[in-house]
Amino acid sequence: MEILAELAIETGLDLGMSFVDVRIETTRMTSLDVEKGVTMKTLVANHTGAGIRAFTKGSWAFGHTSDLTANGLRKAVESLSRVASATAKWVDMDFEIDAPTFSGKAKYRARGPINNATIEEKIELAQSIDYQLCQADSRVVHTRVRYRDVWTDRYVANSLQTETHEETGQISIVPICTVKEGVSIRKVAIAYGLTGGLGDINKKSMYDLGTKPAKIAIDLLDSVSLKGGVYDVIADPVLNGAMIHEAFGHACEAGNHTAGSSVLKGRLNSAVGPETISITDDPTLEHHIGSYEYDSEGTRARKRELVRDGVLKELLHDLDTAARLDMEPNGAARVMSFMYPPIPRMSNTFMEPGDWDLDELIQDTKHGVLMCGVNYGYTNSTKGQFMFQAPYGYQIQDGERTKMVRDASIAGLITDILWKIDGVSSDFSYDVGDCGTQNQTALVMSGGPHVRIRQVPVGGI
Repeated sequence: MEILAELAIETGLDLGMSFVDVRIETTRMTSLDVEKGVTMKTLVANHTGAGIRAFTKGSWAFGHTSDLTANGLRKAVESLSRVASATAKWVDMDFEIDAPTFSGKAKYRARGPINNATIEEKIELAQSIDYQLCQADSRVVHTRVRYRDVWTDRYVANSLQTETHEETGQISIVPICTVKEGVSIRKVAIAYGLTGGLGDINKKSMYDLGTKPAKIAIDLLDSVSLKGGVYDVIADPVLNGAMIHEAFGHACEAGNHTAGSSVLKGRLNSAVGPETISITDDPTLEHHIGSYEYDSEGTRARKRELVRDGVLKELLHDLDTAARLDMEPNGAARVMSFMYPPIPRMSNTFMEPGDWDLDELIQDTKHGVLMCGVNYGYTNSTKGQFMFQAPYGYQIQDGERTKMVRDASIAGLITDILWKIDGVSSDFSYDVGDCGTQNQTALVMSGGPHVRIRQVPVGGI
């Protein structure tokens, strides 16, 4: 890989490029579905190739190839160099890529590495979770467990002498349970994921995956619809994390700032919420699904404090946005595969815990609703608009949690909502999922504590 990358880089520089990078990658992916004890779908895919970029005078050209020979890479770089040179006269900004150099190797640390596990072991894991769901209650009418893992070996080199090599493995599991009683039908899904191997899934997580969706769905059979109105809302970690990720985190991706499509454009070092709010994006957390040691451009990953004490302190950068905005790259470049160019993305994004106890928040709330989880939502990072529907929750009356409610929704502007948060709990939990933007998906973690948001319009019946 080193010799091939060096050849590609030298070819681009000889053709007048000021920056060239090469990303050689092998990926193995397993995806399977188990429904009511039967394995319905199994997909095993292997991809190997190189993503290459050539840059000159503010102009980028990206391409990919599966021909990992000297001749194949040379032809790819020659073609990209011609494109970059030809389009340079139309760029809106002439700048150069000047970034720190990184070198190192990151090994895949896992118990029961997924690249060594058999497909039978993975099916058995999914079936064991599905079996627990099936046995949870006689009212369970359908179960489904979606299992996915991705093992990646990535080598990155560029003309600034960066050279990194990282091997990673991620697992995501989504159990879904549907229950029925009379004409009432309820369906609940939860998500779990990690960076690691099959042996890193702990027993409590396995138990929760096999029981929690069924328990929530059964409880929902006796729930009532919430009457729409203005409430003090206590958002659970899943809903809080979704709001922060979708409505705020995407607005911190610097590509949206250079494109003029972020509600936070021009607000660095300005207050965006009360001093009790701090928001972090951290790819260095051990075992979390959005974690890595080097990003897809070879920049070493580090913790990013997006908001500290209510002040917007940092954006998420790749080499391009850092150069355009005269800032330092901070390891936020990610890709779906070698067939896509790196773009600034979130990793593990969450609100930092506060000092309230959840019971204290509830006791201090006169007329409110505790909203839990996310069914679906809508966001617009350009305007900061959002809407999320929570699958379930609990009414709060005079400081007491009362009846269970379902399908309540919250909407507003994230820049307004943050200012309405007056209580942040000391607990913390997280959720996992696939985040999609610019036709690429990435495995991410979101989460945080419970938060209380004062006087928010809530949709119900």
